Parts: sequence; C-alpha cells; structure tokens
Amino acid sequence: MRTIQINVGLSNNTMTKEEVLTYFASHKSYRLMAYYFIDKTFNDEVEPTFVALLECKFARQSKVLQDFENICNLMEQESIAIATDFMEVLAFNTSYDGDGYLFNEELFEYISI
Repeated sequence: MRTIQINVGLSNNTMTKEEVLTYFASHKSYRLMAYYFIDKTFNDEVEPTFVALLECKFARQSKVLQDFENICNLMEQESIAIATDFMEVLAFNTSYDGDGYLFNEELFEYISI
C-alpha cells in the first residue's frame, strides 16, 4: 500500500470540517491513517486546514490525481495539495479557470510517519 498526504483548506469548502473528516474516514479507496486540523496562512490569510495521511491501493499517480480532482469538484474546492513518494502536486477542481500556481513545500503541512 502507498501513502498520500493531503492538505485541504476549509475556508471555501462546501463541507464542514466534520463532514470532511467523515468523508475521508469512510472513503472506499483511501484509508484515513492520521489527521489533524490546523490554521495555515496562505496569501496573508489564515485558513483552517485538514491535514491527513491516507493509505491507498493505487500504484498509478495519475489515478490519485484524477481522484483528487474529482474530490475537489465534490467539495467545490479550488485545489487540494497532495504529496506522495512520487509527486508533490496540486489537484485542481476541473472547472477552475483562475490563475495557476504550483505546489509549495514550505506551505505544505506534513504528518511525520
């Protein structure tokens, strides 16, 4: 099994933090191994953030990216930051047409494993 770390901002998310937690705790393809909530600063704004360590069965990184693009759509989230052993990337909502930006390791919150 592979592990994935994610950061999901909650300020503009259509789900509450409890709903986000329940969503990932009951997801069929990703097993929630650890999580916490933290206030992170992005563009001089403090945003509550869901930080999670997930286990998944997929070897293809493209499958993980596609899944998280779909999760962005479901949550009406602009993007979700993802870190795996093979990639660090932002998965964007498929309807997002704003300015692009890159994964920033200094902004990403990691869970030590």
